[in-house]
Amino acid sequence: MKKIYFSLLLFAVILAGISEGQFIKVITISNYTLEVDVGESVHVKNIITVKNLINSPIVPGIGELRLQKRSPVKILFLSIPFTEKKSAIAVENVKAYTKDGKSIPVRVTDEGDYTTIVYEIWYPIEPGKEYTFVVEYESADLTESGILFRDISIPVGSDMEIENIVARFNSDWRTVYIQNTPDRLPAGGIMFYTAEFSPLPLPQVGMKWSLLFWSIIFLLSVIIFIYIRNHQKDVQ
Repeated sequence: MKKIYFSLLLFAVILAGISEGQFIKVITISNYTLEVDVGESVHVKNIITVKNLINSPIVPGIGELRLQKRSPVKILFLSIPFTEKKSAIAVENVKAYTKDGKSIPVRVTDEGDYTTIVYEIWYPIEPGKEYTFVVEYESADLTESGILFRDISIPVGSDMEIENIVARFNSDWRTVYIQNTPDRLPAGGIMFYTAEFSPLPLPQVGMKWSLLFWSIIFLLSVIIFIYIRNHQKDVQ
């Protein structure tokens, strides 16, 4: 299955030094909502709220979203286990703005095997206050689509603590699998948001149906092959 590296590096400075070599948090992500509309292409909306934790105004500055596709090497339609291919993803319709619709400077750079969306926030956040902004983009590279199943997996990592994080997936196909994930993320952590969709009326069984379905097909094929071979021997 496709794994997509999606590392959130929000600000250049997230820790401030204090006496005796200790460190305190100066800013945190109080809320992070990942809204994903899944079709042949994928629309991603990142709604991010940051909070000033110190007694002085703070300017977030330059931040970035890093996107990378990680997928197994394939021969025809078969994936080779324990292999991995990394590549950048193509994005379009990229925009960033505040919660009241004011545009935020944003640009996209190609870093070789990953793509970076860079945005700039020079608005000072007062002590104890919050600032919400949105980063949106579209990409056809974020989904692994087949006839019966459509898979998506988005890792989210942050250099600062995310106190509350929610992922919402929307699709015209039926949701047949959503991976359980914690609702918060420690600084420096990473978690994967994975979902699977199908036009078939399949129930959620706690694992990916694509893996289960094709495993059953493979097993049945082996059983049928063995049965036919043994039957031919009995006839001879």
